[in-house]
Amino acid sequence: MLEMHGASRLLTSFNDAIPGYVFSGLFFTEKYLKKSPEKVRAFLKGLIKAFEYIQANEEKARKWLPKYTGVELEVAMKSALREYSNGREPEESLYRQQAIMMKIGYLPEKVPVEKITDYSFLPE
Repeated sequence: MLEMHGASRLLTSFNDAIPGYVFSGLFFTEKYLKKSPEKVRAFLKGLIKAFEYIQANEEKARKWLPKYTGVELEVAMKSALREYSNGREPEESLYRQQAIMMKIGYLPEKVPVEKITDYSFLPE
């Protein structure tokens, strides 16, 4: 987007520099998970359906971006889209990212990934 406006020049993409980096995640409190498990399941099911729609209808999906983000259509049509999956990140990707976070001081010690991830609310 910045390159299209002449504000910068792309040297490499983040994904090329750190393949498989997990950019975001969803978090729910234990209290909310216990109180509203069906709402969480429904939300995640809808999110996965949206990812599937974007993959199958990329051009059509991009045309919605200006309405909901304020991004110009020309930019929306050229912006990078991340790879969407079923919501489950490979454990090795999470451990690789954790190692990066430890190296730069954002995380003091290794945490077992299986203790901080729960895919049980995702659709099969």
